[in-house]
Amino acid sequence: MAYLDDLCRTVGQTEARVRNRKAEAQANFEAAIKAVVLDLYRAHLSDPSLHVGIGLHQNTLQDLSKSQYGSTIYAPTSFKQAVKALLSGGCIEQKGNFFYDRSGKNSRTRRYQAAPSLLCGFRDAGGSTAALIRHRGADGIRLKDADKNLVEYGDVPFAKAAGDRLRVINDMLQSHWADLALTDEQLAAELRSIGATRDDEAVQSFDFAARTVYRVFNNSDWEQGGRFYGAWWTSCPSRLRRYILLNGKRTVEVDYSGLHAAMLYAMDGQAIPDDPYERCLTRADDPAERKLVKQTFNALLNADSLNRIGEIEGYSPEITGRSWDDFKWHIVSKYPEFMQHFGSGVGLRLQRKDSDLAETVMLKFAGAGDACLPVHDSFIVHHGLQDKLDQIMRETFEAEFGFGGNVGVDTGIGEVVESSDEPIEANLDRLLQPTGYEARLQAFWDHQDKAEVTYMSPSSMKD
Repeated sequence: MAYLDDLCRTVGQTEARVRNRKAEAQANFEAAIKAVVLDLYRAHLSDPSLHVGIGLHQNTLQDLSKSQYGSTIYAPTSFKQAVKALLSGGCIEQKGNFFYDRSGKNSRTRRYQAAPSLLCGFRDAGGSTAALIRHRGADGIRLKDADKNLVEYGDVPFAKAAGDRLRVINDMLQSHWADLALTDEQLAAELRSIGATRDDEAVQSFDFAARTVYRVFNNSDWEQGGRFYGAWWTSCPSRLRRYILLNGKRTVEVDYSGLHAAMLYAMDGQAIPDDPYERCLTRADDPAERKLVKQTFNALLNADSLNRIGEIEGYSPEITGRSWDDFKWHIVSKYPEFMQHFGSGVGLRLQRKDSDLAETVMLKFAGAGDACLPVHDSFIVHHGLQDKLDQIMRETFEAEFGFGGNVGVDTGIGEVVESSDEPIEANLDRLLQPTGYEARLQAFWDHQDKAEVTYMSPSSMKD
């Protein structure tokens, strides 16, 4: 964007430098300026009240510059100079002070926001959420240790092949526009309602620019985890997913019914029940009780000890009629065939298998040029593709496990038309200047017209 190049020149002129930077240092300086302002602009679009932490400690920046999860823009000196220049130039504003806690538990980085002048500059240049695209070369394969810290893994053939396939999936996701059919006022109300309930600041907003995913493997083991995260819809409250639109059209969400239970039955060579959780229900067709059964069942598989399973979030004895401890052992007693799996930590290994299923499903949609949004064990597609998704999911499960898997469907409600006593009439201003999700969709189409998307088909892509 020409605006960013002009901004780099303007910000550079505010520095009191005796000598010009060398070419490489100047490139790093400008890349850092662009990275900071784009990140703050993106934060503002998702939630105007959001403050973004930017760490400037020398050791932190040096570690990032050397890490495969970092970037060349984290050349420490150039990055710190870029933030300083943006502050002195009035482009960004500091909103919180640095605090270092020797225990490492309560340290806090400085927080920043885009200044009004920067926001006006983006607006005048035609900036929009649709124009913000994650760098295609970003490392999307993440390995974490038992403490959830990122692990450097170097040149691993599996990770490279998985990364190639992930780029195909992300190309597919970026070539379509996913949004929520809610007004700006409704989105603001939802932000207020969820803001105090989430620990992770990154998922406390509706960041529609977050349209690509990454895979996370756990416990320093490529056979554990592997699920897809990072896109805004993966952290969207489930009650709002019915409002998701794809390219402005109504969607459906299709999931594998009782996926991990179905996998265990299939791996043991047993027929898969229509509803693996039905035997635990005290009231047939009670979705709230079934949800708690499913969550507890999966918690039992993920835990490394039955005695150390804490109460799951949202548990309600009013729904189950049992205390948490009684309910937990009630679930265990209903599955004698899975006794060896409970408390074994097998859940993360099953996640590796379900993430591979998800990868295959999405690659098939990418090959056809259709959008398919992953939400762990479910997928969201245009409502007209429901039958296609159903078939692909069943075929993929059977190809992997030798048994047919069951699926469930949640149909989206599409655009919401609010009741009004005012007569319906043509609104030329709204047609010419749409707002909310309509404006974002129009900006996306405008951006697509200016940028050609090229799909890459790596040799490691699965059939």
